[in-house]
Amino acid sequence: SSGINAEWPLRPGGQSSNICIRKLLNFLFGSQNIEMEKPPKAEKCGPFIELVLDELKCNLDLHDKEKIENEDDLKKFPGHHGGLYIFYMKPDGGSDLRYPVYVGVTKQSFKERFQRHATHGVIHEVWNGKFPTALDGLGLYVYCTHYHGDVAKRIKSILLETFDFALKNGRSTIDISESYPAEWTKRNLEFPWEELKKIADGEDEEEEMRKKKKIPSEKGGHFIRFLLDELNCNIDMYDQEQIKDPDDVNKFPAHYGGLYLFYMKPNPTSDVRYPIYVGVAKKSFRERFQRQANDNFTGILGKIWSGEFKFEGHGVYAVCTHHQGPAAQAIKKLLLDSFHFPLKRNRRGQLRRELDTSEQLPAEHVKDNYDIPWKECLEKVAAAGQ
Repeated sequence: SSGINAEWPLRPGGQSSNICIRKLLNFLFGSQNIEMEKPPKAEKCGPFIELVLDELKCNLDLHDKEKIENEDDLKKFPGHHGGLYIFYMKPDGGSDLRYPVYVGVTKQSFKERFQRHATHGVIHEVWNGKFPTALDGLGLYVYCTHYHGDVAKRIKSILLETFDFALKNGRSTIDISESYPAEWTKRNLEFPWEELKKIADGEDEEEEMRKKKKIPSEKGGHFIRFLLDELNCNIDMYDQEQIKDPDDVNKFPAHYGGLYLFYMKPNPTSDVRYPIYVGVAKKSFRERFQRQANDNFTGILGKIWSGEFKFEGHGVYAVCTHHQGPAAQAIKKLLLDSFHFPLKRNRRGQLRRELDTSEQLPAEHVKDNYDIPWKECLEKVAAAGQ
């Protein structure tokens, strides 16, 4: 269950209006005949948008005191998953005033998407004084939610259809003259609560249906990285070294082998990784990769370089682990039992499917919603090493 009560919306008075007492009194007693504009400005409905996110069980306090001021501030955001996010302005980290200005969904990680925003997007506009104009003293902050994929897109659509977000509609400034109290907004705004409830409930039902099924390995990239971290693998050793030709294979160890994975990513510094193949090299990594480069039938690297495996816009990279023998086989079995790898070729030497670069699932989501016996695998690996 999503935890959303059937009698949405709940908690009358449970959300603070987050405006000063003087404005609140003037609004409640001096503006009884005021009509809400259509669509209402998102910055005026900050308390109500908080109510919506709260009902969706989003962690609103996660980055609420962390102002986005420079490149270093972007490093604190998740590098392994993305989803629905909302940028908002407020006077300082401790303030309860929040003025939403932009809603988006990213299939990249939040960190990578926000770095792009810093180059030519919302963050760039704020840092360069282009937004909001004629206003001083406001900083940029963000809600990062756990909603992703189609569910995140549907929530985003509801918010955009209901509210006028300044940076989605080309407004160069925001109206902070007053904030509508959450409960007043709820009474005066036509909002599709039932539809939002169905979205949240539907996500739970969909996850239950998928629970027993294999996940495309590309969508499970964050969890696979988490698992390799738990197994004390050095994931970063070759992470920025694309394997572009046979000469690149020579950098890999020639004196030992073990469990390895090939994965695709858009560029060397990207945090987005799409695992495509898992194997065990019994001799050495270099010898095995040379076969992958030269074998006309099973040579994965050669097929990628020749364009037979069409992964346009992505390069191939490798993780070489220290796990060998029974430990390596146990990890490989877990991965093949739990994930659907596109390059585990069939008997005719054909690809199972094309690369799936749709939304990746957060590692925590996979842990909580899929029956993957990863803890048991860790125990097997530990026992094999004794």
